[in-house]
Amino acid sequence: MFFNHAREYQYVMKKITLFLILFISFQIVAAQIPNWSVSENDYQYSMTIVAKLNVGGKQLTGANDKVAAFVGNVCRGVSGVTYVASEKKYYAYLTIFANQQAESIAFRLYDSSTGTTTNVSKQIVFVVNEHKGNLFQSYSIAEPALNHMAEMLSFNFFDVKSLTSIISNASAKINISESYSLKTLKPVFTLSAGASLFKNRVLQKSGEVTDDFSSEVTYEVLSEDESTLKTYKVNVSQSADPTLFYKKDAVCYAKGAIKVVSKHEGALVQITSNGKTVSSRQIVNGQTIFTDLNEGSYIATLGNEWKIVNIALKTK
Repeated sequence: MFFNHAREYQYVMKKITLFLILFISFQIVAAQIPNWSVSENDYQYSMTIVAKLNVGGKQLTGANDKVAAFVGNVCRGVSGVTYVASEKKYYAYLTIFANQQAESIAFRLYDSSTGTTTNVSKQIVFVVNEHKGNLFQSYSIAEPALNHMAEMLSFNFFDVKSLTSIISNASAKINISESYSLKTLKPVFTLSAGASLFKNRVLQKSGEVTDDFSSEVTYEVLSEDESTLKTYKVNVSQSADPTLFYKKDAVCYAKGAIKVVSKHEGALVQITSNGKTVSSRQIVNGQTIFTDLNEGSYIATLGNEWKIVNIALKTK
């Protein structure tokens, strides 16, 4: 009986200790949360903001994270964050109250993970019934402020060497070899720091998404702070790969040769000398070779391309 009572006593004491630890921890956390509040009935006007909250480069997503709007030390609005499943993002839906236009509104952010409150440098001016931000392009309340630039800095394709790639006046013009299919290109790009690239409002990842560039493709670049949205038109053109001509001079024990390398599979290559056709061959597996050529001057022709090839006789 004694041991049973002892065990019961120890069990009850463990429960009480655990409860006290949890209660004290809750009181400490609760004490750290700002008691921001606003007397809405004291004001006749309002404006609203859909915002993302950011402190030190980290977005606030905690259940106890908050933002508050102030005029001086008077709280004019407060909001927590709400998860929007359709966007897979967290937003603050903040309503700000006032009795007059053009008051300067300052913001404060509370990060529950660190228990710290941060004053935001950027302020706004109160405008009656104004609304800022939406789910795609929210208003940024951040300290420090996030980057507002929305520039496409480079645009090329994975495993494709661009002949030219020029970005100017919100358009990108890329020229590549005709040997690549325009329907299966995978964009590789760089943007302003923190910016994102969208097609039809779907986020694009560099080097991950294959797309069809047989016609103009439109993208949007959204700045890190989501204040700037810039549209870019991307056009891809193709150039014929140049035909390459190689020669091997004749020597005392072997005649010369001409090799023609081209992407035009099956195309006919003609070799002439002194106005007479010496030989004709098709491009097979990307090349054709003419052998047993005597010393002299030849013209190798493929379509509109031609090359004068001089076969010399080497004596050493």
